[in-house]
Amino acid sequence: MINWLKTKDTDLVCYCIKVDKKTIIDAIKNGSITLREIKKSTKACTGNSCKDLNPSGKCCSNDIKNLIQFYANKNITVFRK
Repeated sequence: MINWLKTKDTDLVCYCIKVDKKTIIDAIKNGSITLREIKKSTKACTGNSCKDLNPSGKCCSNDIKNLIQFYANKNITVFRK
């Protein structure tokens, strides 16, 4: 499993459609909190070339679910000066 906290925002999550981590996180912050909603809002996980393009040789759905689990449940606090 990828530790997404140690990856860059520009790192790809979905290699078939070329959707990066930041795009997925932005979708989550904008209310897409299920795999189905992420697919609809970003088109991630809608390709069919995972085994060829993804270095893991697997579909990105579990990676997206891991990002949802972390970022949908994370409280983001804005500190005021």
